[in-house]
Amino acid sequence: MNLSLRKNSIIRTSVSFSLLVTFAFMNLTVVNANVVSANEELTSFSTNFVTDLTQLGRDGRLRQNLSLETDVLRLEKVLGGKNERSPVLVDLANEGAELVVEQLALRLASGNGAATLADVSIIKIEANDIFGQARSENGAVAAFIRELESIRSKHARSIVFINDIANLMSSPAIAAAIIEHRSDKNVVVGGSSVSSYKEKIEASQAYAALFEAISISGRTAAISGSGLEQNTESEGFRGDNVSPDLRELLARDPAGSSRIDVILQARDADNASLRALLSNGTARIADRIGQSNTLVVNLPLSVVQTLSISGLINYISPDRSTQGSGHVEDTTGASAVRNQLGTGWNGSGAYTLDGSGVGVAVMDSGVYNGHTGMRNSLGLPRVVADVNFTDSELTDLYGHGTHVAGLLAGSSNKNNGAYRGIAPGANIISVKVLNNEGTGQTSWLLNGMNWVLQNRHLHNIRVVNISLGTLARDTYTNDPLCRKVKELTDAGIVVVAAAGNLGRGSDGGKYYGLIHSPGNSPHAITVGASNSFGTNDRSDDVITSYSSRGPTRSYYTDSEGVKVHDNVIKPDLVAPGNEIISYSSNTTSLAARYPALVLPLGMLESDAHRMMYQSGTSMSTPMVSGAAAMLLQVNPKLTPTMVRSLLQYTAQPIAGADMFEQGAGQLNIEGAVRLAKTLKTGVEFSDLAKGSSTVPGNWSMPSQTTNIAGHSFPWAQIITTNHSFLTGQNLISKFQYVYRRPYIMNDGVVIESGGLSLNTNTFYTNGIRINPSVMVSNGNSGGAGTILFPSGVLVGDGARMGVLVGDGVLIGDGVLIGDGVLIGDGVLIGDGVLIGDGVLIGDRTSRME
Repeated sequence: MNLSLRKNSIIRTSVSFSLLVTFAFMNLTVVNANVVSANEELTSFSTNFVTDLTQLGRDGRLRQNLSLETDVLRLEKVLGGKNERSPVLVDLANEGAELVVEQLALRLASGNGAATLADVSIIKIEANDIFGQARSENGAVAAFIRELESIRSKHARSIVFINDIANLMSSPAIAAAIIEHRSDKNVVVGGSSVSSYKEKIEASQAYAALFEAISISGRTAAISGSGLEQNTESEGFRGDNVSPDLRELLARDPAGSSRIDVILQARDADNASLRALLSNGTARIADRIGQSNTLVVNLPLSVVQTLSISGLINYISPDRSTQGSGHVEDTTGASAVRNQLGTGWNGSGAYTLDGSGVGVAVMDSGVYNGHTGMRNSLGLPRVVADVNFTDSELTDLYGHGTHVAGLLAGSSNKNNGAYRGIAPGANIISVKVLNNEGTGQTSWLLNGMNWVLQNRHLHNIRVVNISLGTLARDTYTNDPLCRKVKELTDAGIVVVAAAGNLGRGSDGGKYYGLIHSPGNSPHAITVGASNSFGTNDRSDDVITSYSSRGPTRSYYTDSEGVKVHDNVIKPDLVAPGNEIISYSSNTTSLAARYPALVLPLGMLESDAHRMMYQSGTSMSTPMVSGAAAMLLQVNPKLTPTMVRSLLQYTAQPIAGADMFEQGAGQLNIEGAVRLAKTLKTGVEFSDLAKGSSTVPGNWSMPSQTTNIAGHSFPWAQIITTNHSFLTGQNLISKFQYVYRRPYIMNDGVVIESGGLSLNTNTFYTNGIRINPSVMVSNGNSGGAGTILFPSGVLVGDGARMGVLVGDGVLIGDGVLIGDGVLIGDGVLIGDGVLIGDGVLIGDRTSRME
C-alpha cells in the first residue's frame, strides 16, 4: 500500500469511520425503513471493496517495520496454533491493527511465515470505503456482507481482516455474517480500540466466546521505531557466546546441515547486518521476546558459527524443551497466621492473611477455572487473566497447572477447607507455557515471562511461580531464562522456581548438581521438596529422594577452554512436595494416565470438585509462592531479596540434610509472617541507605522458634549467598544494600586469597558473619552440624580454588563434582540423565503401600 493510501486510511480510521459506524448503526429500525432497498443499491454499487494485502507484499508495495515485529509474530503464532477463537488486535485508539496485519502479509509474501500459513492470503475488507460511499445504511450492510461472501467463494485459503470489528458487530446482520463465516472454518482477524472491544464484544457472553483480544503496541511504536522496552542486558555475558550443547551438536555435524530452533540474544536485534545475515533464505525468525533483543530463530547449524564470529550477538543457545517437575495450610504454618487481629500495614485493623490483592502469575499448563477452588464466594472465576503461549488450546488438558494453582491459591471448601491453598485470596494470572502433554519450549516460557513484565502493573503481579524447568547448562549470566528472571526481580517481582526432580537415580542413589533452569539463577527463590508423610507434625519430615540437589553446575567456557561452573548453593529452601492433594482439571491427561492418584468424588459432586495426588518440586514451589504473596500482603514494600531472606531466616533446618539438599531449611510461614510483621511499614525499602533501620525503635527480635502441631523447632537464622551462608541479627534489623534491586546476596562477598569476606564499605553492615563451608544440619540454628564441603571449594572461578581433577574439584575426602557427579556412594550421572515417571508418583508412603 503506497504512502498516500496509508495516510488516507489512517485518517479515515481514526476520525471519520467511528462517526460513520455510529451513524450507520444508531437505529436499525430507521435503516430498515429506508426507501432505497439494499438490492437496488447494490446494482449500482458494484465497486470491489477488498484488498489482497499479501499480493501487495509480493508486489513490493509494503515496507518492513521491525518495531511491529513482536506484535506480528504473536499474531502469527495465534493464527498458526490451535486456538479456535478469532484474534482481535486492540490498542487504545485502534491505530495499529492494520499496520500489524500488513506486516504479517509481507512476512507471508516473502515466505518467512509459519509453515501452517504457507500459501495463505490476507484479504482486507475496506469497510471505510463501503460506509463512505454507500447511500444508505442498508446498502452499506448489504455491500459488506456481499464482500465477505465473495471472499469465501473466491479465496480457498485466506484470512479476512476486518478493522473496527467491534463496532461493526453492532449490526445484527453483519455480526451474523461474520459468525457464519467463522463457522465454516474460515479465519477472521479483527482490529478494535480497547474501549469498543470491551463494550461490544467482551461484555457479550456470546461474542466473547468467539473472539480473543491481543494487545498491541499501537501506532506510536510504529512511527517512532522504538519498542516498549529498552535493552538493559548488553553486559554481563561471560565466556563463549555459543552454548555448550550447541557446540556438541556442531561437533557431531561439522557440515552444519541440520536445522535447529535457537534463542539468539543479539546485541541489537534490529541491526541491519544481523538482519541481512538472517534474511538470506537460510534462517527464519520465529519469534521475538517482547521488544527486547532476544530472538527465536530457526536456522541450520552452519549459521551458528557465522553468528558466533560476527560480533553481532551476545549468546546463542537451543530453544530447549521444558516440562513440569512433577493438610498444606497446617504443616506449612499458614493456618497459624491466617487470622490477623492486630493492625495491618495500611492501618486496616483485623484482617485475613490470605494474599488478598496480590497478583500471582502461574507459568504452567493453564488453569481450569471451572473448579470450585478457582471460584470466589460469588461463584465468579478467580483467574483474572488467562493467556496462552503454546501450540495447544488455552484450557488445562494436562492437569499440572490446575494442581499447582490450587496449592498456591485454591479456595475450595471441600472437607471443611482441607484442600485450600496457601494464599486463597490472591489473584491468579494463568500464563500457559506448557502444552497439553506437559512439555514446552524455552521461547514459550520467555514470552510468558515477558508478558508478565509488561502487564505487572495492570494485574499487580508481585509473584511468579515457575513449577517447571529444563536442565541447566548455560551459566546464569548467559542463560536466557535466568536473564529474564533477573528482569522480573529488577521490576520488583518475586520469582519462585522449582529445583527439579533429578535427585534420585534408578538405583536409588543420591545425585547432586542437577538443579533445573531457571532455578539455577541466584535471583530466583529455588524450591526443593520435603516429605511430610501426610502429618502436620514436622518432627518426621525429611528431604524427598527425588528432589534435585545443588550445587548448580551450569557453566561457561573461558578463553583458555576451561569450564567455569557457577557452583551456587541451591535450592534456597524446601517445602512439602510428596503425594500432595490438590485440584484436578476436568479432563486431565495426568488423571487418565495415573487413575490411582485421583480421589473419588463425593455424593452430589461433579468434575468441578475433583482432587488428585501429585508429587515433585512442582508441588513445593507454589507453597513458597503463596508464602511470598502473604508476606507482600503483610508489607507490600518488601523487595524480592528481602522476601527470600525472611523465608530463609525463619526456615526449619532438617537434621541430617545438607545445604545442597535443603538450602536454609523447610518453609515456615508462621515464622516468616511473624518476623515480617515486626518490620517498619510504609517505608520504601528499595530507597533505604545501607545500615538504615528496617524495624521500629523499640524493636526486639521475636522468639526464633515455631510450634506446629505440638512440635517446636528453631529457625535456621541463616541466609545463603552463592558460595557461603550468613548469620547475624542485623540481616533483619538493618538494611543491607544487597536487598536493593538488582543485587543478590553474593554481590557483597569478597573473594581474596582463597577466602571469603564481606564488603562492609558498600553492601553489608557490621555484625554479620560469613561461613564458606557447606554443612550437614543437626537441626539447630546458625548452620550448626558437620561439614560436608570445607571452605573454599565453591569460590573463585569454580574450579581453581580447589585441587583440579579433570574439570571437577577434589573436595575433602575425594568426592568429585564434575559434569558427572560422584557423591559418597559412588553414583555417577551425566548432565542429561532423566529420571522418568517414577518421580511423578513420588516417594512411597504408607498411603500408597
